[in-house]
This record gives sequence, structure tokens and C-alpha cells, in this order.
Amino acid sequence: MSNISQPLQALRRWSQQTLRHSVWPWAIAGAVAIWLAQPPCRLWPFAWIGLVPWIGFVFRESLKRRDYAKLYLVTTLLWAVTMQGIRHAHPAMYVAWWALAAYLAAYPVVWIGLARVARAHSRIPIWLMLPILWVGLEWVRNHFLTGISAVMLGHTQADVAPMIQIADLFGSYGVSFVVVLANAALAVAWWQPINAETSVSAKSSSDGDPSGIKVPSPSSPAIALTVAATVVLATYGYGSWRLNQADTLLAMSQPLSKNRTAAGSDSVPNNPAGVIALIGRDEPIVFEQDPKREQEIFTAYFRETIAAAERAAQQSRPLTAVVWPESMFTGGLPFLPETSDRSGNNADRPPDNGSNRPDETKPSRSEIEEVLAENRQHFRARAAEVQRQIRQVTGQPTGPDLIVGCAAVRYADVPEVHCACLHITDDGQVADFYAKKHLVMFGEYIPAIDWLPWVRSLVPPGMGVTPGDGPRAMRVADQIVSPNICIETAVERVTINQVRDLIASGNPPDQIINVTNDGWFNGTSIVEHHLRAAQLVAVGSRRPLLIAANGGPTAWIDGSGRIIERLRNDEAGSILVDFHPDNRPAAYLTLGEWPAGLAALALLATAIQGHRHRQKPQNTKGNRSPGGATPT
Repeated sequence: MSNISQPLQALRRWSQQTLRHSVWPWAIAGAVAIWLAQPPCRLWPFAWIGLVPWIGFVFRESLKRRDYAKLYLVTTLLWAVTMQGIRHAHPAMYVAWWALAAYLAAYPVVWIGLARVARAHSRIPIWLMLPILWVGLEWVRNHFLTGISAVMLGHTQADVAPMIQIADLFGSYGVSFVVVLANAALAVAWWQPINAETSVSAKSSSDGDPSGIKVPSPSSPAIALTVAATVVLATYGYGSWRLNQADTLLAMSQPLSKNRTAAGSDSVPNNPAGVIALIGRDEPIVFEQDPKREQEIFTAYFRETIAAAERAAQQSRPLTAVVWPESMFTGGLPFLPETSDRSGNNADRPPDNGSNRPDETKPSRSEIEEVLAENRQHFRARAAEVQRQIRQVTGQPTGPDLIVGCAAVRYADVPEVHCACLHITDDGQVADFYAKKHLVMFGEYIPAIDWLPWVRSLVPPGMGVTPGDGPRAMRVADQIVSPNICIETAVERVTINQVRDLIASGNPPDQIINVTNDGWFNGTSIVEHHLRAAQLVAVGSRRPLLIAANGGPTAWIDGSGRIIERLRNDEAGSILVDFHPDNRPAAYLTLGEWPAGLAALALLATAIQGHRHRQKPQNTKGNRSPGGATPT
């Protein structure tokens, strides 16, 4: 300590005193730092120090239940501010908003509690256990109650391209691990020497501390800092190497062109190949949306599409495909599939509902079938007319394909409503469609609602979606596209598993397309969190990821997670995307979440260990080891 300046010694001494006597300053300091590191502030350096205040509680001699309660209150407020955008969807979502905040707030509190157990009883250094436990909890969060991957700690580094490239090895978990490791090393260097000096003379008691521990002997801050610095530098070096690979591949193909519509001039690229047009607008959305409003939205997107076609024509470039956001193509006329349902039954068989009974007020089965066939014909004619008018503008003889978000209704004895992404070929025929598999909790389904009739009465009309049955490989020209919908890119494992399944089936996708309607969130930071999750998915799969969004980030993301072009969330326009294949392998597609799963096992082992030590009688204080662990 002699080589440390007097002001720094005084600051460390003050830190010790406040940490010992009050939870509030350090709990709030950590929460503020983490909030600053993420959207809307996007001050990513704060993520590298934001956990240091919270880690101080791991080094505190005693942490009582009321202290954990204070921590939980602070983290609940942090998550409430972070996720407040969901309240805009519907008044009933205010309850879901606070329920989600209360649920997510438990994770950092559990992390601190288990880290205290690990520090007392584990042979692994605490600076290594902290990132292991954090990643284990992120794994649990990404699976429990269908999972949510948004706002992972690693996402704070989305603006620092070299630091997120390890996502092709370990996913977002890997980036989170590195960030927590750096925080842990700094915390050991800051907090542990203080406690090591004071714990010799301080009388420690575990009364009221749920972890039942005393402060153990310290470990070397020098080792922690050396390892953390090495890992951070290695991560940056690996990321720089991977980015150089991407730039080399790009230089060997046609140059990327920025083709944004909203304002400014458009430069004509050297590559005359076809482009994919991503259409984005910011149309207000409500749950109780009538067919007239749906038609207005359809018309607005059609006009935006024609504007994109005019710009493509000015560049003498045909449109290969046009992408509309989630649900925007419905226009009061949902798609009615004619294929078999998942059970092999005839999906377009109209429901019986007693229609065979001699009741003249009910339509017969044949009359219902006639209406369904007429609606299908109208749907095909409308799609073909959209394509015809695009061709009139571009002058191309065929195309473009349409990849559009649209409601799909399967009429059967038990009708099913899907949130779908359709692939419509240039003759207006639906070649295939993807039905959203991972539904939004509280937005598209409510757990156990069949057993909670009083909850059903609070659910707004139109809510309730049937999940799909798996990924689809849509062939557009010479490309294979893997579509997904809405938050499926915000649950990382969903998209990664879909890409892996398509590769295994012999249909490796060249690009991922996400159609989403983020208009529910009213331009709040949730939209940016969605975008960041998509950036990490692009790295993890090493595929370009294209987003067509309503009220959200219509964006072109390359296989390195870099945003090549995007529209503002409130901007109406389009992006013309050149296809540049990314042939780099991604170990994450092979390994999957196994490393993070192992961290979850370490989490479980720590929890069991803590439970065992709490259950042991503590009748003689002399039987406790100097490190705070009861001898076994």
C-alpha cells in the first residue's frame, strides 16, 4: 500500500467504511453504471466497471437479509427502467412490466449471494467464480419460462466490434464472461486489500447472513489483474483478426453500397446484381386493430415499396426480393394455408360447429369452403398485383419474391392463428411460410391461462397465437434465407438452433431475415436492445442478418455484427441490400450453449454447497476454519 498515493488510500478507506455501514450507495452506483452502459445512453465503458460496486458486497463481512432486500429493490428499479417500453403495448401490460422487472431483478441478487458462498467454500478464485456464476445465471435466464436473451451484459459491447467477435465461439455468453472477469479483477484489487487489512481485527459474525460465511483469506489481486488483462487483450486480438478476415472477403467481392432511401443522394454501385429491399415504417399499432386500419397500413407499405422500386430502377438494379415487417402484409386479408397441419389432418377443412345439422341459419360446409377458396384467390391476386406494379417500375421481366409478415389462419375443427412470414414467388403463389415458434409471454400467450379464467377476462381481444413447428429454408434466387419473427432474435438460442437445424438438413442459410413489429414499444430503448441482440446473433451464426421493422430498427447487419445501414426507428424508408456471403465458420453453431451450460452446473453446485454448509450445526465457533468454511 505504500506505493499508493494518499488520496487513493483515503478513497479506499472511505469505500470500506461506506460498504460496511450502508448498502444503498454501492447498490445504486452499480445500477446507475449498468444503466449508462446500455441504451439509451450507450456508454459502453461503464460496463467494464459497473459491477465493481456490487462485487463489494461479496467481500463484505456480513450481508443480512434486509441488505439483500435493499439490493433487490434497487435491481428491480433498474430492470423496470430498462424494460419500461413494454407498458406502451396495452394498459394490461403494466402488470407484466413490473412482474418481468421483479423476476429479472432476482438474478444479480442471487449472483451476489452465490458468489459469497463460492468465496467462502470454493477452491476456485473468486475472480474466476464471479464470471462463471454470472454466465450460469444468464443461461438459466435464457431458458427458464421460455427464456429471454435481451439485455445480456455482453450486449453492452455491441458498438465495439472487436470485442463481440468471440460470440462465434461462445455466443453472447462469452462476451459477458470477459466483461465480468474484468470487473471481478478490478473488484479484487479494490475491495479485497481493504477487507484483508480490517478482517484480522474485526469481529465477524454470520448471524442473519443467509450465506453463513465469514471473510476468507485473500487471493492475489496481481494474478487476477494479469489474467483479466490477458483475456481482454486476447479477445480484442481475436476480434481484430476476424474483422480483417471479413474485410478481406469483402474486398474479393463487390463493394458494399449504402442505399438508404430517406434523404440524400444514392450512389450507383458497380455490382448490377439484384438487391433485397427492406421496407420500414413507423405505423402506430394497437391490439384492437380493425380491418380498415390494417388496409391503411398495407397501402402505406405498398407505397414505400414502390418508392424503393423507383430507386432500384434509377440504379438499373432489379429487386430480387422485398421484405415487409411482421403482420404488415395482412391488410385485413390473412393467409389461409392449404397444406396439412402438424397432425397430418386437412388444415383447410372448415370447422364443423354443428353445420351439418338441419339449421338454415348456419352455412353448410361447402359454403364455408367456397368462402375460404375465394379469400385465397383474393390473397393471391393482391400479391400478384403488388409484384406486377413493382415490375412496371423496375422494368424487370420477373420477380420480385415477397418475404412478408402476415397473419395466417388454419381453419380446422380447432382453428389456429399463426404469426407468419410468407415466401411469395413472382406469380403470387405462397411457396412456403414460417410460423413463429417462440411466442412472446404476456404478448402472444399467457402461461396457465386455461386454468385462470379470471385472467382470461383481462386479456385484450385478438391475443393468442399458435406456435409454429420449426425453421424454414426459403430459396430466393440463388440464396437460401432463414426467416424468423419478432423477438426470436432476442432469444439467441432460438435463431442459432434454427440455423443449426437447417445446416443439418442440408439447407444451410446464406442470410437470416427478421421481420418484426416493434411499434408496440413506442421507440423506447427496448427497440435498441432488440437490435443489439440481433447483432450478436449475426456474429454467433456468421450470417448477415437483415431486419425489416415497423417502429423499430430496419437494418442491414453483416456477419461480424456491424450495422452496414439502418433506418431510424421513426423513419419511413427502405434499404437496398447487396448479398455478400460470409463463409467463415462459427464454432458456436457446433458447440452451442454447452460451455454456458457447464457454468450453470457450477452454479448449481455452488447453491448445493451453500445449502449444505448452512444446514450444518454451528455449536462451536472454534470448529470454523479461518476461511469461514465449516471443516468436513
